[in-house]
Amino acid sequence: MPKYSGYFIDNTGGKKLHKKATPASGGIALFIGIFSTALICDGSYLILNHIYILIGFAAMFLLGLVDDLKPLGWRSKLLIQLAIIVFVVLSGDLRLESVIYEQSFYRMPYYLSTSVSIFILLLLTNAFNFIDGVDGLATTVALLFFLGLLYFQTPFSGIFLMCAAAGLFAFRRFNKEPAQLFMGDSGSLFLGFMCAVFCIVFLEADLAISNIRLQSYQQRLPVITTLFWYPVFDTVRVLLLRLYKRKPLFKRDKLHSYSALLRLGYTHTQIVSLVFVVTLILLGGVLFMEPLIGLWFFLILQVMLLVALHVYLDFLIKNFKKNTKQ
Repeated sequence: MPKYSGYFIDNTGGKKLHKKATPASGGIALFIGIFSTALICDGSYLILNHIYILIGFAAMFLLGLVDDLKPLGWRSKLLIQLAIIVFVVLSGDLRLESVIYEQSFYRMPYYLSTSVSIFILLLLTNAFNFIDGVDGLATTVALLFFLGLLYFQTPFSGIFLMCAAAGLFAFRRFNKEPAQLFMGDSGSLFLGFMCAVFCIVFLEADLAISNIRLQSYQQRLPVITTLFWYPVFDTVRVLLLRLYKRKPLFKRDKLHSYSALLRLGYTHTQIVSLVFVVTLILLGGVLFMEPLIGLWFFLILQVMLLVALHVYLDFLIKNFKKNTKQ
């Protein structure tokens, strides 16, 4: 397969899964489409109330854009991400301030709240970036996330959230298997950081704000862990496997769950459909099971299900390798 020169072209080779050179400029279209429409329709509200968050979104997009043009080392990229996140947390006062204990709350001290928030934003941003390896997967996860934010009445600009959902819905037409367009790092970092920010915004919604979609305030946490379950599951799984196998933590490899499923014979579309269905099943559990068994029992059950999913996937991989050697 010949390699094509030029900007924003994702060539084949190495650990990459696609079989032909594909444009990787989708992130530019997503950023321009979401930002321009949202600012035109709701610019005064966004600038007045969320200017630092918007600056952070733009900065993360520019970081990804630079990385698409000339790949940065993981250390440099991580440090710049950290700087952007610290700016948003401190300047925009975007913090996870409390921890839920059933019907009560523990309010964290400022410095602990700040540190935890920075860690969460850094982890979730990169978790989303990690899953951008299968046609349509990251796009579908983000689309489900924003639709969930709209359905569960997130206290942010509804117009901005609708613009994000509409942009992702349109982009998915070109990003589904076989992908005609990739989002690149400019899209995955931008979208990942947006999702991470809205996780905190949703969790820290004012208690005085009524929400007809939820039976109790404590359901906000399992809603978020459900809407973003796959990026977190895949990232934690990969990091633990890399530690166990003594491999570099940030070097591209084929330990991702989607890579394993591809080797087992699943298509890109089937993997996306599987993540979609599991997300809906878990979301149904939040709405109908959590009120019956309580928050912590439900979260423990959720973790047990994801561990079981990892064990089953690991079993399938080992069995597949055993059969191929025979």
